[in-house]
Parts: sequence; structure tokens; C-alpha cells
Amino acid sequence: MDLLGNWNSLFSQMTWRQVDPSVSTAEIGDMIEFAHPWSGLSLWGVYVGDGRVIHFGVGDENMTQRACRSFLQQIVPKSKGERVLRKTRICTQLITEIKVPPGTRIRVNNNKHNLVPSPQEMMQNRCETFLHQEFNYDLLNFNSEHFATFVRYGNAVCNQIPFQKKNGDTTQTLQMIMTQRMETET
Repeated sequence: MDLLGNWNSLFSQMTWRQVDPSVSTAEIGDMIEFAHPWSGLSLWGVYVGDGRVIHFGVGDENMTQRACRSFLQQIVPKSKGERVLRKTRICTQLITEIKVPPGTRIRVNNNKHNLVPSPQEMMQNRCETFLHQEFNYDLLNFNSEHFATFVRYGNAVCNQIPFQKKNGDTTQTLQMIMTQRMETET
């Protein structure tokens, strides 16, 4: 069976997830949005090929659990919160394996951030740098949209939180991690 046939079979099994036809033609580096049907929040990933995305999340947590954990991190002091709240790992998963609520709309969405994409080589380097690393999930300051926009554009941006417009600190932190990794490899 050809690639298109595999894609059609793959996405026909996901109809309850409202997969937009654009996903079947996704190209490496495209932003994939998993729009939550009730909360208005989205999980974001970057398409890396073969039906997979790299994203900031874990396969055994749904969006509601991540949001609750992020809320708890805001109200529980770090010293005590670390015992209750675990870190989130950057991972790659098949789009079909990412746990999302029924009705979630999955689509390619490269138009929400008004930024110029980085060259694919830079995106790939960012993916390799962060894959399997663990970070504290923070809905306001470091969430899946921050991570995905950093991979695609080199700028960590989140447009989902209307009152939270400061994203420079997250970009600087991720750039520092990239620089440190490059220095250790040379």
C-alpha cells in the first residue's frame, strides 16, 4: 500500500477526533494543533514525519490533567509542589496515539503566530536537543505552544492565554539550553 493509502487508513480510524484533511498532507515542521472542544485550549506539536509529532506532553496525561497540574504548580510553593507534581517529557508520538478528548479537532495550523519558520535543519536540531528532556509544565510560562513555536520559529510564543503576553523569558531559557548543548558537543 502506498503512503497515501496508509494515511487514509490511519486517519479513518480517528474520525471521532475530527481530523482535518490538512493533517494527511502535513510536511515536516508544520504546526499541528489539537484544539480541545470545551476548554478553548490546544495542545501543540510539530510534525516530524511518518505520522508523528514532537510535543511537550506525556501520553498518559490528558489536557485536563495537565491544566490541573499547571494550576497546582501556581498555587503550591515549588519546594512542596515537586513532591506532588511530576515533570513532563518532550516526546514524539504518532498523532493517533496522543490521548485527547473526543471531539478534539486536529489540524495543521501554521497561520496563528505570524512568524517566519526556521530552516528545517534548525527545526531538526531543536527537536534533537529537547527530545526526551523533562521540564515542569507551566500553563502560563512554558506549555506545549511555547515549545512547538520555539521548534518551528525559534521563538517561544503562546497566544492561548490572552492576559499572558510575556514570552521572552521562555525563549531565552530554551536558547540557553540549545547553546549549552552545542558547547558540550564541541
